[in-house]
Amino acid sequence: MQTSYTPRLSAQELDARTLIPAKGGTLQIELIATARANGMLVYPIEPTFEALFAELSADHPVIVLVNRSYSWYPLWHYAPVLGYDAKAQTILSHFADTPKEALPIATFAALWERSGNWGVVLVPPEKLPTSATAKKFLSAAYDLEKIGMTSEAIIAYKTALTRWQDDIPLLFALANAYYRSHQLDQAEEIYRYILLIDPLYSFALNNLADLLCQTGRSDEALQLLDQVVTDNAEIQALVQATRQEIKMGCRE
Repeated sequence: MQTSYTPRLSAQELDARTLIPAKGGTLQIELIATARANGMLVYPIEPTFEALFAELSADHPVIVLVNRSYSWYPLWHYAPVLGYDAKAQTILSHFADTPKEALPIATFAALWERSGNWGVVLVPPEKLPTSATAKKFLSAAYDLEKIGMTSEAIIAYKTALTRWQDDIPLLFALANAYYRSHQLDQAEEIYRYILLIDPLYSFALNNLADLLCQTGRSDEALQLLDQVVTDNAEIQALVQATRQEIKMGCRE
């Protein structure tokens, strides 16, 4: 089995962006930054063969970090894992100049173990890693939003909600992304949906109140804030700041 994946960058362009000669190879942070700049969501897989094989079986590319030398003289290398052959007990990868190199699983395991079995799956925002959890996927999607790729993050949040329909943190992240990108109708719809699931969700009450104030509905906004019940000092301060902004007129 071989995975199918067409990146926006060529292998040469990828190497040019991630190779650090002084380090003798590439580092995780540069690889991750390059993948995100290439419009991909970077999802860290669990350090197990089960997770690796699950992604490969779904035709999701996986990049692993291996040490092809010794612990006292490491030669770190990022290797795209292309597939595996369960019958032959081999891993199909691109370790050096030989594409689609077949390695015995035992050999691959020894090389991969030296990095703590570090690996990431790269998927476009409209796809979910097979082994994903809601919490980890949310973090990976939010990382796209933090570097200004809000449209891609919104796609990722919506994709996640096809699997975890009523996950409040995912819904809240989507609503906030809509709000920050000035898609106020969509943001309001999601905030209100969250409050149908949990009428006392303080952050949704606060953010919806802020949105209502921005759109000229200050009275309703204040009524929402009156519904907040919490002993959390940070949330109380947040709500108080929103209340004060509403009383000052917001930015209507």
